[in-house]
Amino acid sequence: MSSSMGGDVATGTGHLLARRAGGVLTLTLNRPEARNAFSREMLDGLAAMLDLAATSDDVRAVMLTGAGGTFCAGGDLAKLAAGESVFGPPDAPDVRAASQKALQRATVVRLRELAKPSVAVIEGAAVGAGLGLALACDLRYAAESATLRTGFGRLGLAGDFGCTWALTRLVGASRALELLYLSPPLTAARARDLGLVTDTVPDGELRAHVAERAGRLAAVSPDAAAAMKRHVARAHDHDLAHCADAEADWHVRLLETAAHRDAVRAITRGRPAPPTLVETPGVNEA
Repeated sequence: MSSSMGGDVATGTGHLLARRAGGVLTLTLNRPEARNAFSREMLDGLAAMLDLAATSDDVRAVMLTGAGGTFCAGGDLAKLAAGESVFGPPDAPDVRAASQKALQRATVVRLRELAKPSVAVIEGAAVGAGLGLALACDLRYAAESATLRTGFGRLGLAGDFGCTWALTRLVGASRALELLYLSPPLTAARARDLGLVTDTVPDGELRAHVAERAGRLAAVSPDAAAAMKRHVARAHDHDLAHCADAEADWHVRLLETAAHRDAVRAITRGRPAPPTLVETPGVNEA
């Protein structure tokens, strides 16, 4: 696809819909009858679309949402009650563990490490592994009526799809454990106050609001966006001197890009900085 093209993208499954427009790849979890609970088809499709997002110059931002007014209920409780698993046969725990590890890396880990901005649109509920999927996005906007919940403690589980990792970094160890142990339902406003969502938006305005934000994300220089994500990720694990050194390396590199030069020329002439439409070398460098 060229950057001038857009439209629906084949995912290979009806459980995940994909559409690309204006550099934004919108991925819609599509099992509304099951509150968009995970299926194997959905997770495989999501993994494939995140591969596309990572490798296509025509995708500059990812927007993740759910059909039918719900983001994602996580695991399918009806299937779990029947002894079924999306990860493999019930009598082969090693096979299931290996399958789940691979799918987690291909979805939440890939989303977190994607060198392009990502944003979640949370309507209805984001629960369990569905919450983990939302937390893997860079930004999360929730409808004022939305509810977020870990759900694991109520089911005798400990957490998966990166939930414990993300919660610990967003709210700290003690608060993360409270959310995991007790699994309180969080209003969108409470989730915002805790730092789990970026902002709340009136229900009828959410999708337009996030679509506008996603369009602005897609206009950010790809090199600059990739560097910003690396800087923020690095800040969790390194001291200030190491992080500042990395910032300097990227700053010098970005000064040589066409995106920077065009923006400086426009701003110094009293015009808005132009949207960046050309990839430049170095996006995938460490």
